Amino acid sequence: MFTRLAIPVVTAVAVLAVPLPPQERFSFFRASTPESVAQMLQLAALRDDDVVVDLGSGNGLIPLTAARMNPRLRGYGVDIDAKLVAESNELARKEGLADRVRFEHRNAFDADLRDATVITMWLFPELMRLLRPVILERARPGTRVVTSTWDLGTWTPDATSTDGPPIYLWIVPARVGGGWNWDLEIGGTTVPYSAVFEQQFQKAEGVARAGGRREVLNDVTVRGATIQARLDITIDGLGLTRHEFTGTVDGDNITGTAEITPPNQAARTVPWRAQRTARPRYFEPTGTALLPRPGGGW
Repeated sequence: MFTRLAIPVVTAVAVLAVPLPPQERFSFFRASTPESVAQMLQLAALRDDDVVVDLGSGNGLIPLTAARMNPRLRGYGVDIDAKLVAESNELARKEGLADRVRFEHRNAFDADLRDATVITMWLFPELMRLLRPVILERARPGTRVVTSTWDLGTWTPDATSTDGPPIYLWIVPARVGGGWNWDLEIGGTTVPYSAVFEQQFQKAEGVARAGGRREVLNDVTVRGATIQARLDITIDGLGLTRHEFTGTVDGDNITGTAEITPPNQAARTVPWRAQRTARPRYFEPTGTALLPRPGGGW
């Protein structure tokens, strides 16, 4: 575990109002207990293909314990203390784990998270909050994030263990906020759709348009790279039609299926392929065709 404490130093230079270079927040090192580390890794539900990245790896206990628990996964740790990094690498070598576990002298803010499937942290709460946007920016959707003792602020955990010190787990969500467009083939007709999602971590809500009609999306969930949503909206020639969307988010694309259930008809499943856009159809002009005409009728 990596925990180091930043202590500001006031000098005569500061008194003279000469600008000082910014000092990075960090924490003093305090060794993790094997029991707490095992609890963290159990909540992470380690898999053979995992890459466990420990931000602030200290004496290397978390990546090394993960490698002992699963003989196939890989571990990677970064720490700002070069001495601890050298000791961790030497321990990995002595235990015959150096082919799967390595440690680097690196600032946690500069860690490479592209291959991570599990990210562990046991740091001061302020430092973990500072690392939160780094994780959300660099880690792939579906990556599990595990912390001990302190949470990540307003990012609600997906799971919590209270058997001892609290352990928290989050699943990095795909980014779905913004506008999306797609078409669906329904009854031999191509219907244009559009949606606008608002997202706060793994929680999302949205609105959608089909043709000239708009409705609220219901039951929107984002779990890693998977998004699901339900839409009940009137489709010309069919009536009020239920749509149940399930897809995988890959950058600016969603690929999946839409289960379409028109009134008094059996459900049918069609491909769903949505593209992110800065100009969603949702905002295009609607006109007044849906309003009653003067004198009655439509």
